[in-house]
Amino acid sequence: MTRFYNWRKNNKAKEKEFEILLSEGMRLVNETPEPWSVKQYGRRPYPSKAMVNICLLKVYFRMPYRDIESLIRSNQTFQKMLDLDRVPDHNTVQRAMEKIPMDYLEKLNQKLTFSFKKNNMMLPSMQLDSV
Repeated sequence: MTRFYNWRKNNKAKEKEFEILLSEGMRLVNETPEPWSVKQYGRRPYPSKAMVNICLLKVYFRMPYRDIESLIRSNQTFQKMLDLDRVPDHNTVQRAMEKIPMDYLEKLNQKLTFSFKKNNMMLPSMQLDSV
């Protein structure tokens, strides 16, 4: 007996999971102050809150930097949600990850966990981790 896996359904579920986490993460990040101050010289930086959300997705889904870059680059919806007019490359995402203060990440994680518990939400990846 041959089993067929429905990859289209799996991909749609994963995309929905990304959207849920991204929208909730964006809401919480927008409620918090900027994670770092912007320099007044050099190239125009990417929005710090958008970078935090990209890093949040990268960590939650355990993706390499190049994969998160290609995900954001290939999905116009995510680019619009993050309000990006250009997509940061993997090196920029890595530098942003190093730049985010640990106490900022701890507070964000605490708020995100509380929000999911409060709204009785659980993403499929969370269910797998809790087994």
